[in-house]
Amino acid sequence: MEQGRNRPRFRPKKRFGQNFLHDRGIAAKIVDAASVRESDTVVELGPGHGVLTRLIAERNPRLVALELDRDLAAELAAGFDLERGADSEARKRIEILEVDFTTVTLAGLLDERGHERCVLIGNIPYYLTRNVLFDFLVEERERVARAVIMMQREVGDRITSPPGSRVYGIPSVVLQSLYDIRVVTKVAAGAFHPRPQVASIVLSFTPLSEPLVSPDELRPFVQLVKNLFQQRRKTIHNTLRAFYPPAEGDLARIAATAEVDLQARPEALTKEQFLALSRALATVSS
Repeated sequence: MEQGRNRPRFRPKKRFGQNFLHDRGIAAKIVDAASVRESDTVVELGPGHGVLTRLIAERNPRLVALELDRDLAAELAAGFDLERGADSEARKRIEILEVDFTTVTLAGLLDERGHERCVLIGNIPYYLTRNVLFDFLVEERERVARAVIMMQREVGDRITSPPGSRVYGIPSVVLQSLYDIRVVTKVAAGAFHPRPQVASIVLSFTPLSEPLVSPDELRPFVQLVKNLFQQRRKTIHNTLRAFYPPAEGDLARIAATAEVDLQARPEALTKEQFLALSRALATVSS
């Protein structure tokens, strides 16, 4: 989703999944939750008409806003030129890039500007939520100082759900292993134009000072979690046999080493148990 007020001359484009946030109270909560400071570099995904962008800019960070829609990118850039002066130092801290954020990396954006990490803020098309969660928050986690993301409430419920929950799954395990995740606010459909068909939620993501999973362990850990939840109705034993597949003797050793009941289903495992299982698998395959 992208942000902005209901402007009669601009017709939202369905192909971009545009629903514009017009509730400034919600926008203020998002920026407050991100704790934006002048020393920060902020990457905003889908600024739209700029209701969030202007609140971020008021705190005077280095701001890079990525907008796919050519008309919106031009509108926002022109607005900042008028408000701040096209050649002013304040304006030079704000970049409005006409770009599809799924085609860029945080590393590329930050390295070009001489920065290590960023505050990531996004009110994005909901069909792109998975791209943001896994491409940025997981694959490029070392470049994220903190993040505040608006998403479909159903997805937010999955991310924050505990083991045993009906909606506990891949994003729950992976993201909770890397971040302290908090609910910032729930958002009704009336906060947007046009009104979406679903309710929304804003989550904040703060990297854990000691992530559960080390960088070297992350890729096999994530793959294991994906494999098991893709077969969530099967026992862990049967899924391991299908995806890896270890010998029966190895399975017994894996179960003993990880202290995991392989007759359980994946939603019963804690993130710590997933990691123990991933480590045990590594010892068998090495």
